[in-house]
Amino acid sequence: MTPSMPLTRESPDSPYIRRLFAYLTERFPLLGHGVLIAAYYSSNQFLARTLTRPGEPMHYDVSTVLGMLTLLCFFFHLRVFDEHKDYAEDCLHYPQRVLQSGVITLRDLKVLGGVCIAAEIVLSGLRGPAALAAWGAAFVFSLLMLREFFAREWLKRHFLGYAVTHLLVMPFLSLMVFSFATGRWPWEAPLWFGVYAWVGFFVTFNWEVSRKIRAPEDEVEGVETYTRIFGTYGAAYLVLLLRVIDTGLVALVGWHLGLSPWFYAALVALFLVCLVGFFQYRFHTSRKTAKRMETYAGLYIIAFDVILAVEIARKWGLA
Repeated sequence: MTPSMPLTRESPDSPYIRRLFAYLTERFPLLGHGVLIAAYYSSNQFLARTLTRPGEPMHYDVSTVLGMLTLLCFFFHLRVFDEHKDYAEDCLHYPQRVLQSGVITLRDLKVLGGVCIAAEIVLSGLRGPAALAAWGAAFVFSLLMLREFFAREWLKRHFLGYAVTHLLVMPFLSLMVFSFATGRWPWEAPLWFGVYAWVGFFVTFNWEVSRKIRAPEDEVEGVETYTRIFGTYGAAYLVLLLRVIDTGLVALVGWHLGLSPWFYAALVALFLVCLVGFFQYRFHTSRKTAKRMETYAGLYIIAFDVILAVEIARKWGLA
């Protein structure tokens, strides 16, 4: 697809709901985010309850619904922040996008982002002061992300530093789930929950690198990718290293919880499945195999959480 080819048939004159749907389909697919949030929230919620109320069966309740909706709104307002930060550069490199072509405007997104933030405050407040405090900490960090930590020029020159600083929001989101799930303050989270909060950081980092891997012929001047920084295969090896860290950390959490050998077998099986994508890209480098790196990373980020959630529910029961 060439940069000049439109990605949607909608125009600025189309009905608002169709224009919004076109934007969401392109930049924030609700189904994909819904599945991701359900898996992420389940694993963090079950772990939080296991560590704070050992022996009790797992369950979903009203706090789960409040927390999942808050997380969905939070991810969307992060997307809105990113669109505002990157608008000028995206106009230059991706003029065919729904936002850049004027089908949806920054003002539209600002209104939607404001609605989401208001919803987050209400939903967190309904859960209680601890959840509201945890949300507040994550929200303040998202504002720092919006301002690019008041070091925009430095971060632009250090692509890896930019990614790391922005992905630090993930431990904050894990602690937010902890407070929603338990009603406790985020600083009361047990050490082993903190370990899993950092698993979320590394899993997301793994996806971030994977989605910015390009075959040599697809590199675009002015667009930073991890293959530009680490080389065509260096970025793929970085993905592999991050998966080793992820798997090692969650294996330690499983060891602390006394999970069954099937848990570790599932982790190894997932790692081996994703290893197929690595070898495909490493020995048959092309646009297709580069894209598969992102596909396998998406599978990994969801399955990783599902494996832990299912094993905890299997061991302690699901009420």
